Amino acid sequence: MSEKQNSIIRRLFKSGLLLFGGLVLELGISFVAKILIARLLGRPAYGVATIGITTLSFASTILLFGMNAGVGRYLPRFNDEADRKGIMASGLQIVVGFSVSCATLLFVFAEPFATRVLGAPEAVDVVRIASLGIPFAVLMKFTIGVVQGLQRSLPKVLIRNIAQPIVRFSLVVVVLYLGLGAAGIVGAYSATFAAAGLAGLYYVLTRTNLRSSATANMRRRELVRFSVPLMLTAAMLMVLSYFDIFMLSYFRTSGEVGTYNVVYPLAELLTATLSAFSFIAMPILSQLHSDKRTAEMDRTYKIVTKWIFMATLPPMLFLVSFPTSSIRMTFGLEYTDGSLALVVLALGFFTHSVAGPNVNTLTAIGRTRIIMWDNLLAGAANITLNFVLIPEYGILGAAVATSVSYAGLNVLYSVQLYQETGIHPLTAALFKPALAGVTSMVGIYYVVTRFIDTTAPMLIGMGIAFLSLYSVAILAFGGIEEEEIMLVLSFEERFGVDLGPFKRIARFFLDE
Repeated sequence: MSEKQNSIIRRLFKSGLLLFGGLVLELGISFVAKILIARLLGRPAYGVATIGITTLSFASTILLFGMNAGVGRYLPRFNDEADRKGIMASGLQIVVGFSVSCATLLFVFAEPFATRVLGAPEAVDVVRIASLGIPFAVLMKFTIGVVQGLQRSLPKVLIRNIAQPIVRFSLVVVVLYLGLGAAGIVGAYSATFAAAGLAGLYYVLTRTNLRSSATANMRRRELVRFSVPLMLTAAMLMVLSYFDIFMLSYFRTSGEVGTYNVVYPLAELLTATLSAFSFIAMPILSQLHSDKRTAEMDRTYKIVTKWIFMATLPPMLFLVSFPTSSIRMTFGLEYTDGSLALVVLALGFFTHSVAGPNVNTLTAIGRTRIIMWDNLLAGAANITLNFVLIPEYGILGAAVATSVSYAGLNVLYSVQLYQETGIHPLTAALFKPALAGVTSMVGIYYVVTRFIDTTAPMLIGMGIAFLSLYSVAILAFGGIEEEEIMLVLSFEERFGVDLGPFKRIARFFLDE
């Protein structure tokens, strides 16, 4: 392995670990906030709050016009200060203008939108409050795209993964204490986006040359040409993520919306590792592609996918094996009728994660039109499946529609990535540890369900036992390769720590 490849792997692991830690903190705080909201508001009011929050997330992503990915891709490719300033200024002008205009329209027409489009007249106030947060949410996501293009992880972690969830959690607690209901919850989310958006803008203005006197080489047309397909892509991804909420609101009840918004975030936790490593992988892969270093791209992709797979398999097996217990111990008995939907969604998000950063790699090589058509097809399939399944099967139908759509989308991404570059995620280091891990969970599941009550302490003990067996399986069946050994040696050298005992244990398995 070359020194250049060593440097790439070290940078990926260091930044990915930082981002993963930030994501764990963000998801943990957000998860606790959702538990409080769900338990204290009850199913119907939680469903109404979900409609407002979903409107905020959906609209802000669409109105971003893919500019975050555009600046994330183009900034690493230019060294000239005029070009870099022009990329940031062009994107900022576009997203601010459109988001403010559209948010104003939504505020004015909140009543017909909630009543006629969503079939939820009780959601008028939360939609109007959500519209106030849309421009700030767009601003926050755009500035995070700038940070990505600069290949810096810490600002993203501080703003999005630490400050935003802490502020939101604090406001949610205040709202619940004051009894402000669903409208107050959506207001807390909007206010949090305002704080995060302004913090992101402050960082960009003070840590880049955006305010410098240098003449900007504006690149609106080039940026729009690249980003518009990504806007359509984002729209279809929002369909995959949020259309089922709107459909459940229209065809079913706010209570079912509330239950679905319990099981969906639980399953979505499985994408944390993918999100962390994809953020830093995209600009690195873009740079490798620009330098025509395809072999290093392929190896980097395989290593990242292996890390994602190994980190995602244990929680997926837990959610699939113990869905009712997972819901009961977090959100409460009121929502356990969503257990089967949780199993379906967990399997769907697992397939999405273990396919690796395929869409990020296609973006890095500039194949945004391929991504656009793939997402249009997946979005159309999702809409069709939701229309067919939700009226009859409710949240289970929504879960099936989402999982099938994600699986099909990742098949398209992966096949087209292989056709374009020859890159694929499959290695021998995946299969044997995975088989050993699944076998271990089957054995533990049999023992727990046949002979032991599934109490919280027992499930925690079971999880510790499984992770121990799984770690041994990774060592014994080839999950550790040259890159991981290099990382261990680098860690020892960097921090002056002697990992001799751990290396002797690992060597016992690796030398078998």
